Amino acid sequence: MSELLGRRDCIESLRKDLVDLQGAILEVFSRTGPVRFPSWKFPDKLSCHLDMLALMERYDFIDGEDTFNQHSHIVLLELVIDR
Repeated sequence: MSELLGRRDCIESLRKDLVDLQGAILEVFSRTGPVRFPSWKFPDKLSCHLDMLALMERYDFIDGEDTFNQHSHIVLLELVIDR
């Protein structure tokens, strides 16, 4: 399983999942208002205050940067859990 860590296709899939999840969350928020709970990934922030665009831009795949890509993969997976 570790051979999948940091692969471009895995990171792209996680990014698509995050976009879908964020869309569903925004749809719920439009009806209920923001839900004010601490973020699991960033406990010092409310989950509704995370700048998902900035986080997804920061943790993207970079050719030739295996260690960073593995880190990005883990962070994006944690953000899926956080959502």
